[in-house]
Amino acid sequence: MAPTTSQGRQSGAMNTTSGRPRDPRIAATVLSATRELLLEVGFDRLSVRAVATRAGVSRAAIGRRWESKAQLVLDAVLGVAPDLTPFDGADREGWIRWVVTGSSELFRQPEVRAAVPGLLATLRDHDELRTALWQNFAGPAAELLPAEDGGSDTDTARALLALGAGAAMFLSLIAPSEDTDEMRAAILAILLPGAGVQGTLPGTSPSARFGASGA
Repeated sequence: MAPTTSQGRQSGAMNTTSGRPRDPRIAATVLSATRELLLEVGFDRLSVRAVATRAGVSRAAIGRRWESKAQLVLDAVLGVAPDLTPFDGADREGWIRWVVTGSSELFRQPEVRAAVPGLLATLRDHDELRTALWQNFAGPAAELLPAEDGGSDTDTARALLALGAGAAMFLSLIAPSEDTDEMRAAILAILLPGAGVQGTLPGTSPSARFGASGA
């Protein structure tokens, strides 16, 4: 998925209907309350009732904007739409670098770390929500990866998004002691040449990072 920092989140809700425009301040308050409660009680103990109480709104107001707790939490930690600003004007190398560094920033956020384990378990049983999440957040960013010969390279972009975001999530949840600048440089040293970008950062080859010996 395209990395989305807290600064890049958009306040709003996934569901839209015709009729009187909804007050965006309610959505912003609800999303903020959701993030606060994620840090306090975690995903499993978070409830829509508790969010409504914290935000000072009715459960019906939340229900009109989000169909489920999972959708609410996804909007709270990822935003309604991906932040594509860092990709503006980026060349192929810049696009890949932001996928790696931006994904790391995203998954290191405390509210995201609190939400991800429960979200993964929930998404496993909700094909439609899982598919929409991937399409909505990977699709727009994938269209912006410049191809080596011009145009776009969406197949490679989706693979790079899966690798970059997957590595960031794994390091954040499973191997936080390895979640370092050196590790991200080593990941880039693998991904950049694999995607046709010539040259790597000095001193950041995978063999140098992991102490491989030629003896």
